[in-house]
Amino acid sequence: MKIRKQVWFDAIGVGLFTLVYSLIMGGLSLWMGSAAFVAVSYFFGAGFPKDKLWNILVSFALGIVWGLIAFRLLQVPGIAPLWPSAVMFGLMTFLVLFLQGTIMKFTVVPAWLIAWGTTMLIITNISVHNWPLFVGQLYGSMLLGIFVIGYASDFFNQVMMRLFPDKVKSKTKEAVIEDDRD
Repeated sequence: MKIRKQVWFDAIGVGLFTLVYSLIMGGLSLWMGSAAFVAVSYFFGAGFPKDKLWNILVSFALGIVWGLIAFRLLQVPGIAPLWPSAVMFGLMTFLVLFLQGTIMKFTVVPAWLIAWGTTMLIITNISVHNWPLFVGQLYGSMLLGIFVIGYASDFFNQVMMRLFPDKVKSKTKEAVIEDDRD
């Protein structure tokens, strides 16, 4: 089985910069590594849309805010039970899509929803004592995922493709003669 050069470069680049991210994460005491992987996985899965980077980053921020709002609403005794919370989540999801379809067309719904879900997953499983620090670490982890793992591995890939370009098949003598006749 022949493995394409692109597969090698992608695997090495993402693996290498995941290692770099892990060192940064450990050095800065960021414990939300999963948020970085969720963010960069979305970015890769969406086809690495560099032209939509700012839209995605704003949508991630909105998703975090949405998660904080939902969490706070769940602290209200009348909303916490199953039916009221289901209605709340339905309305909040409706609002995401409605806002994106009307006055916030620059947002990216999947990025918004992924950040919302990631935020909810984390804050429903830990006790948060410093909310501004928590939000900064969460968003910072998402940014580091995209920039350190995503963009750095993409840059690595581009450098490797320049260093090891695809071989161009040379024209046969007959093809060169035909080209000269035209």
